[in-house]
Order: sequence, then C-alpha cells, then structure tokens
Amino acid sequence: MRQSIESVINQTYKNWELIIIDDCSSDSTPEIAKEYLDKEDRIRYYRNEINLKLPRGLNRGFSLANGDYLTWTSDDNLYLPTAIERMVQVLQSGQADFVFATCEVINENGEVIEIIKAPKDYKEAIIGGNFVGACFLYTRKVYETIGDYDVNKFLVEDYDYWLRVFCRFNVHNIEEALYQYRWHEGALTSTEKKDSINSMCEKVLLENIDNYGRLNLKQKYYLYSQLNRLRQTRQKEKERKEYKHKANIYGMYYYLFFRIPERLKNIF
Repeated sequence: MRQSIESVINQTYKNWELIIIDDCSSDSTPEIAKEYLDKEDRIRYYRNEINLKLPRGLNRGFSLANGDYLTWTSDDNLYLPTAIERMVQVLQSGQADFVFATCEVINENGEVIEIIKAPKDYKEAIIGGNFVGACFLYTRKVYETIGDYDVNKFLVEDYDYWLRVFCRFNVHNIEEALYQYRWHEGALTSTEKKDSINSMCEKVLLENIDNYGRLNLKQKYYLYSQLNRLRQTRQKEKERKEYKHKANIYGMYYYLFFRIPERLKNIF
C-alpha cells in the first residue's frame, strides 16, 4: 500500500487528490493511511462501516471526489511517474473524454510478466474483450453522464462501465506503459471462479450491445468471437453452437477483408 500511495505522490502532475476508501480492512491499512494524512493534505481517508465490495466502494469514492478528471487504482498497483500528466494532456487537448494506457503486469517480486495493450482498432474491439487495463482517466462529464458502477456487476464492473463509455464518448489509447498491475494468487480476480466471471461478462456484453447500433463486419467478428469464448468453458457444445457458427463465419470475413490485406501491406 505504501508503494501505491508513493506512486501517486511521485507523479510529475501535482494537482491531484487521493481518496483512500478502506473497505473494512483487517490489516495495517488504517495505520498506513494515517501516516500519510499527517504529512500530505492532498490525501483523504474514509473507512466503511460495513464491507461494501468494490463497485459500491468505487461509487462512494467518486461521490467524494472534487476533481475535473477521475480514476481509481488499487492498493497493490503502481503508477509510473508520468502517468497522470500524460493522460491529463490528452483530456485537456480535447482529443477524448476517456483515455487509457498500456499496463505492465508484474509479479510479487516486481518483475514484468505480461503487457496489457490495446489493439489498434480498440474502438471496435472493446466488444471483443476488456483490454482497458487499470490505467485510465476520464472527465467529470463522463462520470456525470454514465453514472455509478453497477453494484450487480461485481468483478466485471469495470468492463460494464467501459462498454457504456465507448459507445457514447471519444476514447484515446496511449501505447506507452504508464502503470504496473501486480498479479498474485491472492488477487481478487484470481480467487474467483473463471466460469462465474465469463458468465457475468456475457451478461454485460449482451446488455450493452444494443447501444452500439448497427454493427459493422469487424464488430460482429469481435462480438461473436467473444461470446463463443465466454461460453466455451462452461456450456455444452450444443448450447454455444449458434455463437460458434457465427464466430466462424465472421472470422472468415475478418481474415479475408482485414488480416490478409494487412499482411500483404506489411510484406510490400
């Protein structure tokens, strides 16, 4: 937690406030937070009387925020020094209302083991999976328009939120890695059943897809490929037959009209 807080304090962008929401921790979180309260007036600390879980905890934190730009981070993750400055620059330029950056996934020893990076066609690919990662920033206009995180979407509350944002606002991706996401066996998502997460992802995708209007060929490929993957581990073959069939059809068109021309372009 100290490392996470220090990564905020050490940002090159200095006009920030850090709101710490303690969701009934049983460790030394209160003591560590109070250490920083005594020496940093840009930090505020709140402890929930009952465990709210992540979506409600996020909603409480955002309701207390004063800034024009909003984000959230976790106690075991780290911002790289220029993260907030780089993202603020994008929002202030008017390029977008929501910006996100590449993340490095690190293990318990701080070693980079994976990179979370968005595809080039991220505006369409969002319906094919959650690649936004944990480094993002958005305007208060987004917050006031989209509203709270859905408390019924625990563990996929972020993907549900991004789906709601991408169909209504301009988004921008920074390819540079600006954040380190720590993965360990005790991480929240690593302790939950994959089938349950897949089921919830399918639910939020189907609930949000109508907001994207008429889908183009590439979007249909991403949609049905994702739905097929989400059902693959938890459904019998006949129960995902329709998704698999459409995923194969649109996959063929995607390969023919996009992948082959791209490869030929790279060759010549």
